[in-house]
Amino acid sequence: MMSVTIKSYRKERQAEILDGLQKGLQKAGLIVERQAKINVSQTTGHPQVQTGRLRSSITHNVGQGEVEIGTNVDYGRYLELGTVNHPPYPWLFPALEEKKSDIIQALKGRDFSIG
Repeated sequence: MMSVTIKSYRKERQAEILDGLQKGLQKAGLIVERQAKINVSQTTGHPQVQTGRLRSSITHNVGQGEVEIGTNVDYGRYLELGTVNHPPYPWLFPALEEKKSDIIQALKGRDFSIG
């Protein structure tokens, strides 16, 4: 009589995949956060930096399968989108667009220098 045992490594592989995704999201958050800080520091087309408050408030937070990048400074939204009286000075969305290929590489788990 012959015995066959089938072992599944599904849980281990699933954990590896999820861990890799979280690491990729962390890298993606750092990439966009850094570029957004650069964008708000630009003098061309943007209001002059006076205190650096917006720049220093830009952060990212990685959750389960997601990353949030932004600021808790109220006027960050008004700079990004504009108001009735002021044109928009986008800083966050362009950061995402500018770094799209780096974000894809980070999510694929590719190692590269952030900087």
